[in-house]
Amino acid sequence: MHKKTWMKKDKRGEIGIGTMIVFIAMVLVAAVAASVLISTANQVREQAQATGDQAINNVASGFIVQDVVAQVNQTDRATVDNITIYIRLAAGSPAINLDNVVLTLVSGDLNMFLAYGDAASATAYSASREVNIADFQWSDGSHVVGQGDMIKITITDGGALGIGLNQDGEVKIMPAYGQVTMIVFKTGEAFPTEYISLK
Repeated sequence: MHKKTWMKKDKRGEIGIGTMIVFIAMVLVAAVAASVLISTANQVREQAQATGDQAINNVASGFIVQDVVAQVNQTDRATVDNITIYIRLAAGSPAINLDNVVLTLVSGDLNMFLAYGDAASATAYSASREVNIADFQWSDGSHVVGQGDMIKITITDGGALGIGLNQDGEVKIMPAYGQVTMIVFKTGEAFPTEYISLK
């Protein structure tokens, strides 16, 4: 005859508590791992969103050139005093602040790097808004160009650029982000009028 073995009730309690501790530890580890994964996923999503926004801005942002006009020096009728460029935002482009737009002008011995400011300076270009004047507030120090705005940019060098007859030139309009707008021109063999088209 087999002898029955009895287990004390307190032994069962000890095994149950150990199992519960292991279970709780596993739940805590899983919760910490899930938290880390969720946090990492959020960071990756935010970085991807920022990268996507920058890519869209770089592709969609920029200017469209409408016209380029040069004013001829009326004394010698052989050189250009200033260049006026009419631009507007490209379709789908967000607003662009002219404070963050630089221009370069290269023609012959002329090599200018210009920021927005007083066109009488050799290092600055001036700009005015020709369309949507009513809702344009440049007097408050904001020089933002929006959709529907036509902007007139004037490039000069103390009143005389000195670009001569039959001379090649190139203007680049470079916003802080987005497409660079390039204007390539060649002046004619003669300047018969005070204003000539360079486009």
